[in-house]
Parts: sequence; C-alpha cells; structure tokens
Amino acid sequence: MKRFLIFLLIFILLIPLVGCQKTVSTEGPKTIRFSFQDGTPALTAAKLAMESPTIDGIEMEYDMGKSPDLLVTKILKEEADIAIVPSNLAALAYNKGLGYKIVGTSIWGSFYLVSTEDIRDFDDLKGREIYTFGKGLTPDIVFRLVLTNNGIDPDGDVSFNYLNAASEVAPVFLSGKSNLAVFAEPLFTTVMMKKEEAKIILDLNEEWRKATRTEMGYPQASLIIKEALIENNMDFVEKFIEAYKDSRIWAKENPKKLGEYAEKLGIGVAKETIERGIRWNKVEIFDIDDTIEEYEAYYEAIMDFDPEFIGGKVPNEDIYFKR
Repeated sequence: MKRFLIFLLIFILLIPLVGCQKTVSTEGPKTIRFSFQDGTPALTAAKLAMESPTIDGIEMEYDMGKSPDLLVTKILKEEADIAIVPSNLAALAYNKGLGYKIVGTSIWGSFYLVSTEDIRDFDDLKGREIYTFGKGLTPDIVFRLVLTNNGIDPDGDVSFNYLNAASEVAPVFLSGKSNLAVFAEPLFTTVMMKKEEAKIILDLNEEWRKATRTEMGYPQASLIIKEALIENNMDFVEKFIEAYKDSRIWAKENPKKLGEYAEKLGIGVAKETIERGIRWNKVEIFDIDDTIEEYEAYYEAIMDFDPEFIGGKVPNEDIYFKR
C-alpha cells in the first residue's frame, strides 16, 4: 500500500510537467509587429500589408500610426519588432541602449523649396520669408545646412516662419499668403496639382548630396529591426527584407494599384495624388551596406546642429545590420 501511494504521488507531481510540455510543443507562430507612420512610409509597405499576412510562416501585424508621437513611444518602449522611423530616431534608440539595428533606407530625402516665382540662385533668397515646418528637426537641419553651404546665413539672410505641422504649410501657400515654402511628399504633389504654376526651386536632397559630397543624399526614414529578432530568426529577417524591398519598388512602378491599396488600408494620402505619381527618391537603393557614408554624414551634421536630436553622439557602426 505504501509503495502504491508513492507511485500515485509521483504520478500527480508529473501531471503539471506533462501539461507544460504539451503547451510548448503546440505553440503557434509568433506574431511580428511592423510599425510605421501614415503617409509616405505607409505607402512603401502597402503591398506587404495587403498581400503578406504571413512571411516564412510567421504572422505579421501591420501597425500604422496617425501620430508621430505614438511611433516614438512604441520604439522607446521596444513594442515594435520592425519599424520605419525617422533616421535620427534610429540613432536615438541605439544611443539609449535599445536593441534595434538599421537595415536600410525606406525613404530618401523628399523635401522641396517651392515657389511660383523665377528664383534662379541662392542670392535671390536673401531678405525673403520662407514658410516651413519641423523646427529643429530634419527639414530644418537639411535646409539650414544647404543654405550655409551656399553662402546664405539661415539666421540673418532669410526669415523662417515655422508652422506646427507640414500639413499647415499647404493652405498658406495655396491661398497666396506665402509664395515661398518647404514641402514634403506626398503633400508636395498635392500642392502641385492644385497650383500648376508652382515649381521646384530647390530639391533639398540633391542640394544636400552636393553639400555633403555623398552619392545618395540624406536618409530621411530608415527600416529598423530588433536585434533579438535578427539573432533568433535570421531566415524570417532575410525573407522580410526582400519582401519589403520589393514592396518599395512596386509602389513606385504601380501608382494606380498603389492608390487602390492605400484607399483600402486607410492610408491618409489621396488616391488621385498617388495615381498622379508622387516623387519617389531612389527606391532601388536600400541596403545599409551601400549607404553607411550617407548615414555618417547625416549624423555628423545633426551633431553640429543639436546633439540631443540623436542622443548625444554619432552612433558607432554596430547600429548597422551588415549581411
């Protein structure tokens, strides 16, 4: 009887262990959260979001945010497994010790100085008021460097009227209150559709390229991936990267279909604007291995402007995902 009770006790104690083993063995595929901002970043991921609910057998959750602040919070809390973020945020996260690596450039520079006037050189900007946005952020940093490199004092020769958001610049320009303004895509194309006499005075990516002597210009937004995901599931990461690269190129080459996808996904870019063909910068150039020089030039420029914008220092090369 005593022996029977011992065996019974052992059997009872083993039941939880057997149950635990069964739970682990039947666990389904992990869901990967891919976070990005509404607008142009979302357009680069539209094909993925519509056509790829799973990649390499892993379910994908496409998380499109309407507010930039929400995206920043998700990165700082490490809630996103993969994300498209402003390139300065990628450096800030790295310098805070968060586990993300830059995989490639989602969006190359897409800021433009626009006017209806014939402004032929930088000297014509002297004494002018320019409506813009993003004080202390990428649009401001890029424009100030470009002006300085071309002999214009951004604090003395021109006057900046900073608005709270990029969307606020268009009504001012379209109403005629301003005839000189900085726009980003896709708002740039929308303005050009509504005011046909408007023209590009400066392509700031091209001017940045010349000022920094880099081939591609400035990396406006980057794709980042958690280091833990890279270390634990490289097969998935490789397949995802290739799928995302294909999505970027497809977006440029298929504006009509992209407009349909954007409408279905609730992306806040008008279908007619997309179908008109917004300006995409070098979508075929993505991999970080080919563009580290561009990132270093960008981060060095930010260090001269406001080091806290990238967390106080230029990140070392460990920030980059190298194949």
